[in-house]
Amino acid sequence: MAPHRRSEDMELSSDSDAAAPAAGWSTSRVLGCAALACAACAAGGFAAGGGASSPGGGPAARRELLQVLAKPAREKCSDVSGDCFDTACCDVAGFTCFVTTTPGSAQCMKNCTPSETTACAVPVPKVGEPMYLDNAVAPGTSMYCFSVYMADTGSDGKTERPDELNLLKAAYDRKIGIFACEQWGIFSDKPGDLAPGVPFVAVDDADGDFHILKRKETGTWINTGLHTQVWKAIRAAGDYQRASWVVKVDCDAVFLPSRLRPFLASQGEPGSGVPGIYLENCKYCKWGWFGNLEIMSLTAAQTLFPNIEWCKQVLDWKTGVEGGKYGPMGEDLFAQSCLDAMGVRRGGAFDTTLDAACEADRPEDQKKNKKWRPDCTERKTAAYHPMMKVGDYVKCFEKTVEAFGY
Repeated sequence: MAPHRRSEDMELSSDSDAAAPAAGWSTSRVLGCAALACAACAAGGFAAGGGASSPGGGPAARRELLQVLAKPAREKCSDVSGDCFDTACCDVAGFTCFVTTTPGSAQCMKNCTPSETTACAVPVPKVGEPMYLDNAVAPGTSMYCFSVYMADTGSDGKTERPDELNLLKAAYDRKIGIFACEQWGIFSDKPGDLAPGVPFVAVDDADGDFHILKRKETGTWINTGLHTQVWKAIRAAGDYQRASWVVKVDCDAVFLPSRLRPFLASQGEPGSGVPGIYLENCKYCKWGWFGNLEIMSLTAAQTLFPNIEWCKQVLDWKTGVEGGKYGPMGEDLFAQSCLDAMGVRRGGAFDTTLDAACEADRPEDQKKNKKWRPDCTERKTAAYHPMMKVGDYVKCFEKTVEAFGY
């Protein structure tokens, strides 16, 4: 299929500014907060900056070196309630490891305010690779964006489901969402068309695992089998390799690529020897790469796609993490686990989406309300999720553009 292109081109408290290492610390074992601030743009938020274009054309990418926060797999980090001095990282997304006033000790915190007794310095890991890499480069801002429409959901109709097909058609008709990316693709388990002459890419159930497991809470099929075939199809077509970033967007997520580009312009990718970076988007949970907006660098995608078969054999995705405590792995957790197994680093893009599925994104008085939905005017961000009906989707897009512009 020819590529699609745009027609127009737990509770502790963390963030630091600048401070010297606490008295008694060896400067070789801590990272001062001035250095940490250099990496802050990689940890989330919309930082201004001129981005280079994709490898496929336009101005050459800027090659100056950046410092980027690039954490290892969570299994290599310390328990959020323990001492993190030796690993210098925490196993819960959104926490940062800061040294304490006790020599040789560090603690996982959400925020840190420098004071006379608190330096807010980050230790350098005693063993393993450093988290803050100084050889990162700015790869550019071009995106290959894709969505997956599951025609056969397995739903019994008792649980509300997004109207995925009509949501995609509404976005396509308006040339918004993924259709405003430089390149895009739509994939499904059934043949079909977005519009006359614009077919989906239909993938086959080659491994026989599209319809074997269901989610307990919704009664719908686990989507991992479908997505593994989609990733293979993307790999085979090769169009994604013209972009700097690969972005998967849920059909019911209102997505504005124009708001993501400034962030990507400031986001460095680890240099030679590191197989890419993916950007977690939900704070304060163990696995923070939620499926509404999955962002990974081109190098990370080039690592993931050829290793899908290996990951399906090695990862016990049908049982799930922690012995099946949370049920079988959905595609986002499976992909994150596979990327971790391949040595791809974890970055942060926590301010790029407002997701009702992420408890940290909900208002304080709505933390336990799983039915809460964003109003789309709370803050300017690149994605709002979920909007299950076409009317709500279009209204959300119009409201956020009216409030904040594109």
